[in-house]
Amino acid sequence: MSEERWKKIEDRLALEDVLNAYCAAIDSLSDMDGLLACFTEDAVLDLGGINLPRFDGHAGIRYFFTQVFEDMTHHAHFISNFTVARMDGDTATCTAYVMGMGVARDGQSVLVYVKYFLDYVRTPSGWKLSRFAESGLMPLPESLTGIHGRD
Repeated sequence: MSEERWKKIEDRLALEDVLNAYCAAIDSLSDMDGLLACFTEDAVLDLGGINLPRFDGHAGIRYFFTQVFEDMTHHAHFISNFTVARMDGDTATCTAYVMGMGVARDGQSVLVYVKYFLDYVRTPSGWKLSRFAESGLMPLPESLTGIHGRD
C-alpha cells in the first residue's frame, strides 16, 4: 500500500477519534478540558439545527457545556455512519449520525437522533473541530429545549 494511502487512512481514523473523544467528554459530564481539546480556540458550535443557540470559541463552548454538565445526571451518545465528505490537505469535512440521550437533574429525559456536520483543521497537536453543527434526523422532543434551552 502506498504511503499516501496509509496517510489517508490514518487521517480518517484520527478525525473519527476526535468525535469519539468529544462524545466521551460530554458523556462524562465533567471532562471540560477533554471536551475543549477537541476544538480549535475559535471554533463554532452551532446548535441552531436543533433549536438551540450558537456558541463561539472556547469561552462560548465552555459556557454551554458548563450548564449541560450542571443540568444532567446521565448522558450517552452513540455514533454511526461516520463519513469523510471531503479531505483536502489540512482541512476536512465529515458527517455522522448520533443517537444522544440523557437524564436531567429535574427528572426530564431526552432522546434525540441527529446528524453532525463537522469541519476539521489539522493543527500542530492533531486534528481539531473548527465548526460543529447538527440537525435533527427525527422530530426533536420538547424536552431538548426544556433542558438545554435556557440562557
